[in-house]
Amino acid sequence: MACCVLGIVLKLLKSDWVSPRLGIRFTLTPDTLEIISPTGQKFLSPVEIDQLREQEHQAKEAALKELEKERDRYQELLAKLKEKGIDTDNL
Repeated sequence: MACCVLGIVLKLLKSDWVSPRLGIRFTLTPDTLEIISPTGQKFLSPVEIDQLREQEHQAKEAALKELEKERDRYQELLAKLKEKGIDTDNL
């Protein structure tokens, strides 16, 4: 609700508004309301946060699959060494 009110106020002002206390800038674009920190970094929208979370989840899943492949390869190599009579416990 406050976002909608702020959007209406910004439309009436037809410019950006900077919070005097927080230094946060509010900019109304044709598509959305952008909120920018005093350092110039844009706050992420809920949609952008969800996209970032999904990307991180996919990266985590890919890393886990790679780890499983490496662990399987390690187990195969250990089995081959044991077949050749090499005691891997006392190397």
